[in-house]
Amino acid sequence: MAAILVHIDLDGDRPNASSLVALAAGRHVASSWGATLYAAVIVHDPHGQRSEAAGLDAIETALANHGADKVVVATTEIALSPLWASLGTAWQGVLDHLRPRLVLFGADAPSAAELAPRTGARIGARLLARARAFGIDDVELRDKDGGYARASDSGAAVAWIGRADVAPRGDDDVDLVVLALPGGADPRIELAGALAAELVHTCGAVVALGDDSLDPKIVADAKRLAALLGAQLVGGPAAVRAGVVPAGAVVERTSPLAPELCIAIGNAHLDLAGSARVVKIGGRGGKTYDGALSGLADVGLRELVQRLERT
Repeated sequence: MAAILVHIDLDGDRPNASSLVALAAGRHVASSWGATLYAAVIVHDPHGQRSEAAGLDAIETALANHGADKVVVATTEIALSPLWASLGTAWQGVLDHLRPRLVLFGADAPSAAELAPRTGARIGARLLARARAFGIDDVELRDKDGGYARASDSGAAVAWIGRADVAPRGDDDVDLVVLALPGGADPRIELAGALAAELVHTCGAVVALGDDSLDPKIVADAKRLAALLGAQLVGGPAAVRAGVVPAGAVVERTSPLAPELCIAIGNAHLDLAGSARVVKIGGRGGKTYDGALSGLADVGLRELVQRLERT
């Protein structure tokens, strides 16, 4: 009997709403095809206590009520995030165990963008974007680009389900399978983090002093430039030690900045996030800068300040 597999993302201790939409569509297709509908959940189980520690009763009931024939729980020791680096090893174990004919993801589920295309590549399946279920007796999935999946097709398919045209249906009678999958994270991937970077400085403009530009004349002109632009003057640890900028304005190389405009003087090294415009004063420009005043930093900076003061 063919297997239809639906990946279930979790919002805390509840199935994600988009995943439940995919499960409802999967129930419709499975009934038409005479297939078994599996709902697969990956849970964090650091101590190897399996379902007893995972708090799965409410999740199992919700999935049964939305039409799942069987619920597969894959446990992993690694903390979960919606990335292949975190979920990939456990998810591959589910795919190898079930060998599904059709795999469904909620289009708006957190991990769908990571898992769906890689699932298609790993099982050699066609990929249907934003698919919907159509038909009464012989249901097929179709997407907006004309792709479809039917019971009579050869090969596997993976689909993002954007919406379902059927109401969920099911009961509390469901089989539970727990897969304790060793290995955790993919050892080939170093996961730096799943959250967006915390921006240390977010402001309209900054004037950044390099450690080679702490000459009193350059510092004085940099302060005048910052005042003219309404910008914040920042620098590295050497600038703080020299008393040029306060301790709260120190910028390490790994401190992310998100200004609208950055004036980099000398060898200032910055980690810029977002769509900052960067102008370099001193040295040579390059493709990473929107503008540059090449040559000596003190000469270029003095000319820029004088021009701004005349306007």
